[in-house]
Parts: sequence; C-alpha cells; structure tokens
Amino acid sequence: MMPPAILPVLQLVTLGVIFALLTRRVEKHLAHSPNKFGASDSAHDFVGRVYRVGGAILFIFLLVRMAWPEADRMVGEISVLVQPAVGWGGLIIMAAGSIVIVAAQVRMGLAWRIGLDAEQTGLVTTGLFAWSRNPTFLGMMAVILGAFLTAPTAVTAALLATAWIAFSVQIRMEEEHLLRMHGADYGRYRSTVPRWLIF
Repeated sequence: MMPPAILPVLQLVTLGVIFALLTRRVEKHLAHSPNKFGASDSAHDFVGRVYRVGGAILFIFLLVRMAWPEADRMVGEISVLVQPAVGWGGLIIMAAGSIVIVAAQVRMGLAWRIGLDAEQTGLVTTGLFAWSRNPTFLGMMAVILGAFLTAPTAVTAALLATAWIAFSVQIRMEEEHLLRMHGADYGRYRSTVPRWLIF
C-alpha cells in the first residue's frame, strides 16, 4: 500500500513551522531578520526567488495530489517508481532530511542566516558541520528527493533537478563569501571537510 498523500504534506508543514520558529528566535537576538535574500536582480537574490517559487510549487503540488488522486498520472507519473517500498522509503528520507536541517540550524545558533550576510558571522565547524560543509543544503536535498520518491512525477523530478542546480550555485557563492570573511580558517576547514558528505 502506497503512503497516504497527506503524510509528505504533514512533514513539510512540520518542518516549515520548526524552521520558522528557529529563525524567529535568531531574529529576536539579532534585532533584524536573518533572511538576507532581497528583490534585486543579483544572482544571489535570483537564487532566493528560485527557492521560494520551487518550494511553493512543491507544497501546492503535494496538496493537490492529496485532494485529487489522479494528479500524479496527469502530470507524468514515473510508474516504475510507484511502489510501496519506494514511497515509504521516500517518507523516511524526507524525515531524515528534516532532522538534519533542524539540527544544523540549531547548531549554527546566532550564526544562522538565510542567504549571504555582509555582517561578520561565526564559523561553525563542529557537529554536523564536521562531516559536511553544507548540512542544511544536504538536508534540503534529502527532503526534496524524498518527496520525489513519495510522488514520482515529472513535476517532482523537475523540482529535484532545479534544487540541485540552485543549491550548488548558492553553496559556491557561500564558499567564496566565507573565504573572504574568515580567510585561512575557512580555507583549512574547506580543505578537510567535504562540500556535501563524501565529495
């Protein structure tokens, strides 16, 4: 039996609420928003718009398929992946990714930012950051991969590919930013800890 369509929606809602609460906590300490994405035409802000639009499309699609069971078939279902084991595995991957995102956000503490901040921030290298330079992005990729496996369609496949490209661009912008901000300390960290997990 395939997972109920409401489960990935509930996972995203839960993650979104926790993410917002943790971000609000940082905002209170900083007295300004940690969200640094703006509305300019820069590459940085363009990536931010890709995140917002992509996230909205994923959430709306998961809502639609919950109310309309034929939605997957109508948007190009990838039938070879429509199997209970794959679907439930996708939910597990979504849950694991959510845990990684929250753990990384908590570990970053007041250094948490959404986008690039011109102000000096701390360099976090312990916890999950000792294993991956980008555990938050790793967790987000896991969430989107899990959503794809739970609802394998052309829509979720396109969102997964888009996320990989957007995250890869953002990560490289962040690496250049952190190298300018932290110099040799970040250089040493980057040379010893992989960008994702094993590469």
